[in-house]
Amino acid sequence: MYPHSPADLTVAGLSNALGIDPTDVASTETEIIGQGLGVLCQLARVKFAYRGKASGPKSVVAKFPASIEQTRGLARQFKFYEREVQFYRSLAKEISLPTPQCLYASHDPVSDDFLLLLEDLGDHRLGDQLIGCSAEDAFAAVRQIATLHGEWWNSPKLKPLDWIPFGESNLNKGGMALYPIAWPLYLQQFGAGLPDDVKRVGDRLCDQIAGMLDRARDRPRTICHGDYRLDNMFFGVRPDQPSLTVVDWQITVRSIGTYDVGYFVSQSVSPTLRREIELDLLRAYHDRLTELGVKDYRFADCIDDYRWTLLFCFCYPVMGGGLGDVSNERGVALAKAMTDRCISAIRDWKAFEFLEA
Repeated sequence: MYPHSPADLTVAGLSNALGIDPTDVASTETEIIGQGLGVLCQLARVKFAYRGKASGPKSVVAKFPASIEQTRGLARQFKFYEREVQFYRSLAKEISLPTPQCLYASHDPVSDDFLLLLEDLGDHRLGDQLIGCSAEDAFAAVRQIATLHGEWWNSPKLKPLDWIPFGESNLNKGGMALYPIAWPLYLQQFGAGLPDDVKRVGDRLCDQIAGMLDRARDRPRTICHGDYRLDNMFFGVRPDQPSLTVVDWQITVRSIGTYDVGYFVSQSVSPTLRREIELDLLRAYHDRLTELGVKDYRFADCIDDYRWTLLFCFCYPVMGGGLGDVSNERGVALAKAMTDRCISAIRDWKAFEFLEA
């Protein structure tokens, strides 16, 4: 049986999954975590107390399907749950970017139920996308993702990973079909503060957002995280911890590397700081790719792909704000912050020119 609520996380079930004797467990304590905008699952931290000299993990993070059927339907349509379980089963140990240790991974392809038991990173420093990123953390995040991208850049190892969709796949284009649905709902919630030129961009994206993905067809491919934002980043605070560990691999995609970079920089970094460090971040990204042997990818190509990403990623605050839970105060505040940051980047780089093209 798969859990459908935190109450379903029983000592017997958890012990069986973790391979420990349930009679050794004196008690468990469950805490709901990770609520807010863009959360497609339920997350809970489970703390264990053991009898006598028995030992086991002090705590784990349990990840399982959302309780809202609409969210579950969305995840099922785009195979988010299946994708993340497959990531932890077959790819997590093959990439250089640190991820939490997976203690258990199971998925039912018929019901789309799943359970992941992951290393608890509670003793790391969790990023806060609403507050925004520091310059130090931004460079760490960009260098780490550049290393992942460079190691998988146009690699023949990408081909057999058919459970990871291509950026221009029909699956992803189907996801963009939600944008025209979300846009009027987003305007109802956030439209009062939007400038007219931004509203025109939002209107035009209703017809063009899915087609924009076709750019990925002829660009270099790599493994992209797909949801590379500060809320999914845990920073080490001790010498024995990785400097950065990244969670939430549900939206992993084979696509343009700047998809991760542009999404992160435009929506996790404040406009003021972004303008100060942006070119240096992009230089650091491109330099790392070059160090890892990437050829025939000029810095000018990187800039062009980055600008495309800035415009495309306007869909995230729109779809999150239009289709998300507007009763969640942090989620609403985050949608506003993502909007402001993304708009400033689009304007600074004149990324709306991709609509003309």
